[in-house]
Amino acid sequence: MGRYKEAPFGYQCPYRQCCPHLDGISATWAHLLIRDANDDSFRNGHLARNAEAEIASLTADLERAEKEIVELRARLKAEHASRFKPNRPPPTDENPARKRGAPKGHPPWSRRRPDHLDGTVHAPAPNVCPHCHTAGLTATGQQHEQIQEDIVLQPRPRVIRYTHDLAYCPTCRRDVYQTAEGELRNCQIGPTTKAAAVFLRHTLKISLRDVRRIFSDLFAMPFVPASAMAFTHTVAKAAEPHHETLRNKVHSADIVHGDETGWRLDGKSAYLWYAGTPDFSFFHIDRSRSGEVAASIFGSDFQGALVADDYAGYNAIHPAHRQSCLAHLIRKARDIAQLITLLPASKPNAVAIAFCNNLRSFFSQACDLGRQRDTGEISFRDAQAHIPKLYNQLHALCANPIPHPDAESFRLRLLDPKRDYQRLFTFLDINRMPPTNNHAEQTLRQPVIFRKIIFGSRSTQGAHSLSVNLSILHTARCQHLDPIPILQSLILNGHQHPLSQIFTNTS
Repeated sequence: MGRYKEAPFGYQCPYRQCCPHLDGISATWAHLLIRDANDDSFRNGHLARNAEAEIASLTADLERAEKEIVELRARLKAEHASRFKPNRPPPTDENPARKRGAPKGHPPWSRRRPDHLDGTVHAPAPNVCPHCHTAGLTATGQQHEQIQEDIVLQPRPRVIRYTHDLAYCPTCRRDVYQTAEGELRNCQIGPTTKAAAVFLRHTLKISLRDVRRIFSDLFAMPFVPASAMAFTHTVAKAAEPHHETLRNKVHSADIVHGDETGWRLDGKSAYLWYAGTPDFSFFHIDRSRSGEVAASIFGSDFQGALVADDYAGYNAIHPAHRQSCLAHLIRKARDIAQLITLLPASKPNAVAIAFCNNLRSFFSQACDLGRQRDTGEISFRDAQAHIPKLYNQLHALCANPIPHPDAESFRLRLLDPKRDYQRLFTFLDINRMPPTNNHAEQTLRQPVIFRKIIFGSRSTQGAHSLSVNLSILHTARCQHLDPIPILQSLILNGHQHPLSQIFTNTS
């Protein structure tokens, strides 16, 4: 007998209110839920809205991340281009290769002729040609003269025995003797060796081991690297009062250049400070880059004119006049324009690029005014008269906001009276004041190279000795003096030698 396809009329399921197959749930209620779910076209509407909102948020995050990636790639490329020179493109007819050597019209360089002859060597006429080896040549009776200079290496030290006559001192109650000229008491290595070692170390930027090797191989004067280090400490201790004298000269100078660069002190970050003029130099190594260090170097109430960058640490010295480095501002404008140019084709901002290029040209013209004043092409009064005109041009250039964050920040910086605005053209108001801090940067160039060779200092004493010795040696260079006799005098006489008599142009 077949099964009924439909329940008989009026049949009531006994499990209608509590179906065992639905875990005791009413079958009628479950049927109604299923029917409503099938009939409800918006049953997942809230899920769809949440999904759409999440997709929109992720899309915005992706667009923002892509924009940041593009800008970071452009900044990385600009930073790489600023540190490494690009490869030169191959020469073309429109841009031919630059001729090697000095430019046309540059005066030739020739070696100076020796002021004496130590000997003459005669070479007879050759019988065989040194070029084609033809034999049986005949002498012409004429002569060819060549003067050649060379050094004389003496692979042995100069050893001197000092004999002293003794005298009895009743106060000391012992025999005493006096030091002979050129003698270091109780020292087996003479002052010339020590002075030359310090010169090689700090001026030629040679490591202590290489200094030892030079003296051992060339002069047969062996000593350990620790002795070379002791030589530098000896000179620094003797020159300490003169180092403080140079600090005092910084306080009283009319125009001073200041700058600082990174250093390493026992593997930790430190800073090498510089302050000076074309006549003298003062160096100081400190762990801090704060304004307190600047005040200790320049004085807390510096009455002279300071040429430096925009670093806020120099605000602590309260200089009477201050000039911001225009070369830094020119490079800043160039870097921003280069960064904007490296963005994709849809990103570059023509207004921001034009703004940066106009600023570069504007500050270059201001620097040219300082050059014309120094060379006498225009008078000091005429240079001063250009200051209001320059500020009017600056206001015209910076009148409107720039639609690029870096360019806009640069525009606001130039107009900020607490930053560069008040000290952009101070150099035109003070005679002989330069518009850039090129002097300080060039002076710090050699210590920076030295840092890359020796990786900094290992101790506070070594850092202080380096500061003192760099100050003395670079001041001697500014004075066009031979540093070796100065170092010898410091080693022989110590504090008693009046170094101010040597540095006659530092006042």
